[in-house]
Amino acid sequence: MAHKEGHNPFLYQKWIRDSVGNFFENWMGLFYGNVPYNFTTSHVSIHHKLQAGMGDTFYQWDIDRTSWRDFMLFIYRISLHMCGFSSLYFFKKNDAHRAYNLLKRGMIYYWIITPGILYAVTGSLSFIFFIYLQPCFAMTYFLAFINIGLHGYIEYDADGNHVDVINSSAVIDGDDDYFGEDDHLAHHYATTVYYKDLKDYQKECEATFRKHRASIFKGFSILEHSLFLLIKEWDKLAEHYVDYTGNMSKADIKDLLKVRAVRKEISYYDYEFKFLPNLQKKHW
Repeated sequence: MAHKEGHNPFLYQKWIRDSVGNFFENWMGLFYGNVPYNFTTSHVSIHHKLQAGMGDTFYQWDIDRTSWRDFMLFIYRISLHMCGFSSLYFFKKNDAHRAYNLLKRGMIYYWIITPGILYAVTGSLSFIFFIYLQPCFAMTYFLAFINIGLHGYIEYDADGNHVDVINSSAVIDGDDDYFGEDDHLAHHYATTVYYKDLKDYQKECEATFRKHRASIFKGFSILEHSLFLLIKEWDKLAEHYVDYTGNMSKADIKDLLKVRAVRKEISYYDYEFKFLPNLQKKHW
């Protein structure tokens, strides 16, 4: 719900927006590891505007998505996102003053005001750590883990541009898909499509899926997708892959997924220590 609130500023009636605001993102979310306004600012204005590309606080195409060692580096990156610091840095660099001030307010609430109130009420640092801060650690790992599957592959067209239907994946007929969460491809590139209309949208896109051999899978969950990548379960991934061409063998599918999952756009060192410190203004 916090995710949906962040995407839709008009989800609630005006009197609710002006009084309570985004209840799940900015109130209940405090106890689930979410810095207030993180979805409203960072997720929408960075992750979606950059389509997970360079500069995104969730960027992962500088690591091997099939390596647990590289995954640890990714957890470090997501921890900076969860704290709010990496997004605040991006907004500062890009002169995004409204987003910067909004997220900074959320960080003050999360890291200073709320812990102060909890300590004044409970007098227990253990309570603050286990009840208030520990969920942030858990959510950091969870978001890092699922994003391996959501953006696990990368491919370029003849002009060197990212192929949309490859760099974001989708799962059809997933085990726990209730509101279209499994179609992360549509979530990025057809955000306005209502979840009940996703079947029709996917049908319309089949020619594109066939042309690019899109990152479309069937009959498992996002969590399983990420796990199979990290443990290199290529057989399982090939079994769930949807071959729209109809002429790929299991070995062909495995080879295709391997190449796309380990391909890097830039090295981790160059991205972390050269690109980010010199992030240019107006990166959007």
